[in-house]
Amino acid sequence: MRFSRTKLRTSALAASAGLLAALTACSPAASSKASSPVEVPGASAAANQYMNELYDKAFAAGHTQLVLYGPGVTANQALNDVFTKRFPGIKLLPQDQADAQILTKLDTEAQSGNRIADIYVGGESPQAAAKPDICTPADVRTADPGFEIPTDNDGRLTYFALRYFGFVYNTDQVQKQDAPKNWHDLLDPKWKGKIAVGDMTVPGGIRYILESLMLPENEQKWGRSYIQQLAAQDLQISQSEPMVPTDVASGRFPIGIAVYQGYYEAQKRKGAPIDMVFPLEDGGNYMARSALCLIKNAPDAEVAQLYVNWLYSPEGQQALAEKDNSYGRTPTAPGPAGLPSLDKLPRLPFSNPDPAFNKPYFEFLTQEFTK
Repeated sequence: MRFSRTKLRTSALAASAGLLAALTACSPAASSKASSPVEVPGASAAANQYMNELYDKAFAAGHTQLVLYGPGVTANQALNDVFTKRFPGIKLLPQDQADAQILTKLDTEAQSGNRIADIYVGGESPQAAAKPDICTPADVRTADPGFEIPTDNDGRLTYFALRYFGFVYNTDQVQKQDAPKNWHDLLDPKWKGKIAVGDMTVPGGIRYILESLMLPENEQKWGRSYIQQLAAQDLQISQSEPMVPTDVASGRFPIGIAVYQGYYEAQKRKGAPIDMVFPLEDGGNYMARSALCLIKNAPDAEVAQLYVNWLYSPEGQQALAEKDNSYGRTPTAPGPAGLPSLDKLPRLPFSNPDPAFNKPYFEFLTQEFTK
């Protein structure tokens, strides 16, 4: 007995309880396509024409599902709702799994030829993009003229958003006006022994942030001498970086530094007495990149291309700020509520993935922060 690729994929989707629940929850009442061409606000005529071509091809081929793999893709529901409202009839099926599990699944799907995922959404460097048989470059035509889409791995990795790090403080213990507003504020003697932070001697965001403060262009402002002064403040190492805002929210420490916005927001949603300082007034703001890769020979390749093109449209960039609390990647991408746009936000360089480049900086951090 023969089974079509579509039937095999449908069976695989239905076998996953998470995706089955997503299908039930996310499917619109009507699965029909918009009766007239879609116009994405702010997009050029050429960009709208291209997105409509992809939209039409998807329906003509019957490829109207978009399966997203990633460690936290279900958290993007509000963002994705804007996309599906703009393009009726498209169903997004997000599946959360740890990166290691995702890589195993993608390898298995590639080897079997039965692709299920259409897009893999990850952090700065989704490992799948390093493999030529899993990801394929996106064809983005919706960004501002002259803007080069940021990519890596020969174009197989597409960066689409920026998420920020900041300082957090316990609002029961620290008044807003007294919270540290810049890196040098952390050197105040009153904070000695009271600053929670991730472990600088193991892989994590804090190592890259502190490394950025030591780069040659920042030597006058911070540099290695600043790192030595910070180490003398007897920083308190949390069990992990996600635990830093937890330790602050519990009152164990009054402030925490180099906290990823997602970890902070998780505590804030619980009603914890915690707030964040961002942007830092000295320009020492650190941003982490979010990236995606389009799966090679994906079942719904047209919708995958449509999705990444929409993300780079003015509406997509606005939705990232309003619904995802993040920054888009175009030069003038708006910031989340109350925050400056990207072109008005001074920030530290992105992390450098080269181990040889990082080695002397990481060795210095290990030396200074090993107790």
